[in-house]
Amino acid sequence: MRINKNDLYDLVRSEDGPFITMILNNPADLKEVQQTKITFKNLIKEAREKFNKQFADVDCDACLSRWGIYGDDSSFWLNAKGRSTVLIGNMDRIETFQLAEAYTNQVSVSRKPNVLPIIQELEMKFEYLLVTLNQTSFELYRGEVYDLQKVRLDEDAPRTLKESLGDNELVGGEVTFRGASNHGGDVAVAYHGHNEKSQEITNDQINYYQMVDQYVTETYAQPEGLMTIVFALPENQARFRQVSKNQNLSKHLRIEESPSGLGLDQLEDKMRPVAHKWFEEIMDVQKQRYETAKDKNKATSDMRELVRCAVAGQIDTLFVRNDTTVIGRIDEEGKLDTDTPEAQSNNLITDIVDKTMQSAGRVVLLDAEDMPTDKVAAGILRY
Repeated sequence: MRINKNDLYDLVRSEDGPFITMILNNPADLKEVQQTKITFKNLIKEAREKFNKQFADVDCDACLSRWGIYGDDSSFWLNAKGRSTVLIGNMDRIETFQLAEAYTNQVSVSRKPNVLPIIQELEMKFEYLLVTLNQTSFELYRGEVYDLQKVRLDEDAPRTLKESLGDNELVGGEVTFRGASNHGGDVAVAYHGHNEKSQEITNDQINYYQMVDQYVTETYAQPEGLMTIVFALPENQARFRQVSKNQNLSKHLRIEESPSGLGLDQLEDKMRPVAHKWFEEIMDVQKQRYETAKDKNKATSDMRELVRCAVAGQIDTLFVRNDTTVIGRIDEEGKLDTDTPEAQSNNLITDIVDKTMQSAGRVVLLDAEDMPTDKVAAGILRY
C-alpha cells in the first residue's frame, strides 16, 4: 500500500522493537522476479547477522519467521505498484509500503523502525492534476511525482469541442479544415471554406477551453486543492490560460508540446523534468527559510544542539543528508549516548528524526548538494 502520514506517525511512536527495515527495488518484469527474490534472501542473511550482533538476547528466528513468504511469493513482487518496496517488521507484524522512487537495496536493524527511506516521498509529495489539451479535446490525469493515473471523466464532461458546442459552433459555419501531424492531429490548422471563418473557429476554441477549465476547476482542482499542470502546444497553452479561472493552475510548471498520440509511459517520461523543476523550486524556498532562520538565531547544524532541540520539541524542519549514519543514540532520559554498545550500533540520525516527528516537525531528506549547509543535518527551530 501507499504510505500516508498516519502510518508513518504510528511507526515512529511504536516501542515494540527491535525492527527490521528493508528497502528493495521492484522487478520491472517477470524476468527480474527471480533476481529480486535472491536479493531479498541475501538481505535477510544480512539482517540476521545485524540482529544477532545488536540484540543477542532477542529471538532472531522468531522475528524473521514472518519474512520467508516474501522470498517465495513471486506474485507479491509482480503486483508491486511502485518502483521500490519498503518492508518494516517486528515480532508481531510486517508492514509493506510502495515508493515511487528507486533506491539502493538495503536492510537495517534498530530499536525503532528506520523511516528515513520513506520520509522523502511522504514529506516532498508532489501531487497534481495534468490536463492534456488539444485543439478540440482534452484528457485528465492524477499525478504523484511522475506516476500518472487517467481520470474517468463524468458523462457531462466536455470531452470534445464537438460534443460540447455542437456541429455549428465547431466549424463556425461552412468551414472545413485540414492538418498534418506526426502525433495524430494536434497542429496549427489551415481553415478553408466558402467563407474564411478562422476567427469563429478561434472563438469556438476559446469557448470550449472555458468549459474545460470550469469542469476541471469545479470538479477536481478546487475541491481537492490540487495544483493543475497543462500539457499543450504553446498557442493552446496561451488561449487556455487567457480564460482560466483556476487559482491552482501552475504558472511556472507546464509542458509546451503536443500530447497527441502519447501513451501513459510517454506522458510519465515527459513529467520527469517537470517534477525535478518543482523540487528545485521547493529547495530554493527551503534554503531561503534556513538562511532567514539562521540570521535570527533560530537554526542550527550542531549535532548536540540538534539532539537537545529534538528532545525539547523545538525543531520545526529537520534537513538530513541522504545515506547519513552518525554513531549514537538518545537514551531514555533524553540525553546523548555515544559510548554504550547499543549506541555504537545505532544511527543517531534516526533518533533525532523520531523525536522531531513526534513533536509534529517536518523532516526533509536531501542529497549533499541540496542541503542548506555542508553538515549532515540541520534544523530550523520554532523558538
